[in-house]
Amino acid sequence: MTLVEYLERNDLTIAAFARQAGLKSRQLVHRYVRCDRFPPPEALKKIRDATGGAVTADDFVNQHLARQVAA
Repeated sequence: MTLVEYLERNDLTIAAFARQAGLKSRQLVHRYVRCDRFPPPEALKKIRDATGGAVTADDFVNQHLARQVAA
């Protein structure tokens, strides 16, 4: 599941999720959602933990690969 799918299914804003996950800023989360930036390992762990494992590093890899193929 992508992070944006998780946010939509759980009716969360990017800002609310950033706070919940203990991430540095909503701007970073926004960049992760848009595939503008790949989360570093520490952020990946926080995202996995905050989503109860629903969003993993593999989900980000797949999202970035799909974006590259589409480009």
